[in-house]
Amino acid sequence: MKKMKIGIIILGKYYTPSPDEKKIENNDLRRSDAINLTADQTLVSVISEKVRALLPKDAETFTENVVTENDALNAGLADAYVLVPFNCIDVVFAAMHSKNRPIIIYPPAYSEIWSYGNVFYPYFMRDVRKIDSMIGIEHGVYLCESEADLSAYAAALYVAYRIKNTKVLCIGEAMYEPYHSFNWGYEMIRLIQSRFGVEWAHIGSDRFNGIFEGYEKGDGAEILSAANENRMPEGYDPSNSVKLYHIYKKLIEEYGANAFTVNCIESTVHTGCKTTSCYALSKLNDDGIISACEADVTTLMNMLIVSYSTDSPAFMLNPYLFPADNKLFVSHCTSPTRRSYKSDERDEFNIYSYFERRDLPCGLQVIKKPGPVTVTGLSHDGMDKMVVVRGEFIRNTSFPSCRTQLEIDVPGGIKKLAECYEGRHWALVYGDQSQKICNANAALGIESTVI
Repeated sequence: MKKMKIGIIILGKYYTPSPDEKKIENNDLRRSDAINLTADQTLVSVISEKVRALLPKDAETFTENVVTENDALNAGLADAYVLVPFNCIDVVFAAMHSKNRPIIIYPPAYSEIWSYGNVFYPYFMRDVRKIDSMIGIEHGVYLCESEADLSAYAAALYVAYRIKNTKVLCIGEAMYEPYHSFNWGYEMIRLIQSRFGVEWAHIGSDRFNGIFEGYEKGDGAEILSAANENRMPEGYDPSNSVKLYHIYKKLIEEYGANAFTVNCIESTVHTGCKTTSCYALSKLNDDGIISACEADVTTLMNMLIVSYSTDSPAFMLNPYLFPADNKLFVSHCTSPTRRSYKSDERDEFNIYSYFERRDLPCGLQVIKKPGPVTVTGLSHDGMDKMVVVRGEFIRNTSFPSCRTQLEIDVPGGIKKLAECYEGRHWALVYGDQSQKICNANAALGIESTVI
């Protein structure tokens, strides 16, 4: 994936250091011009370095000093801009805005710098908010009140950029949700491309089964040595589960994809390969390739948002709601074992037969660590609404359900959660990540409901 480019733009050239103004005795305005200074390269570099430290580490940056409207028109093209206003009028902001890229306005603190430009950026924000609303386009302008604010907005725009530059490889037919309609399943494939800019590549299950048959046998020892315990019935051979992982990984590389989904239930992938994709999908998510089962396009989009926002692999799951107990129960067989992409901490796992088809290997029981979690569900009929649940994971359970099972307390209330329910499968990550996810949703035009 190519790197995001962010332009750091210093607007105008005159400023007043606020501490200097305080040194003028008796507020003698005859002396005020003496502290109306010109920004030199040293100051521009200091501000640029300060801003750069607050931006995503993987982003490329450049800095320009834009003074006039024509300077703005000639400014370098970037994927997003951070505008630091000194003395510039609102038409300069508007000219930068015409590049149709997100803009973060980051005025220096009054305690450090006073700038005449601070009277003009609100004019710009007022006008574009109203004009963009009139003509029906997103204006994408964000105002910062702190360094943390700048980092949060930049991180959210980085999520949107990464999604726009994601390529998905899908194997098998589209999922029939929502409303059990094959039309809607294929329309969701169109929507994820047209609305979010995701690139899509597809392989039919008949063609994939031919690829599977022609591929060398997998080594079952790979999963057996990684598992904490083998709890499959005697004689079960997990080698095809390992084989699937290596085939998926090879195809992902061949197609230049960085996200993946497979219709592992309703198509012939399971029946043709006589195994499940659970181990493969768990491994792919551990590898940083966001992967969903059942060709569920909406949940894959949910997982992309959550994983990119939190730098963590997401657990795709089925949610069960128990309002009388204020409990959320979740389960599935494809949980990643990594807790975060920022560390090497992993959860142990046991392998079983697959829950829905006990004649097939294998389903993963990943033993999760109790503590705060965030669970999200994205709407299937538009991908424009997300419910974001702040929960406390209490314990791993052993009910007759998919193999990885968690019991979660929801302080916000299960009844409230049911009343604003979205999606079918959901996604879970460790920690209270609600604010990061909501910030990313705002950048993507998705409405968040936090429980």
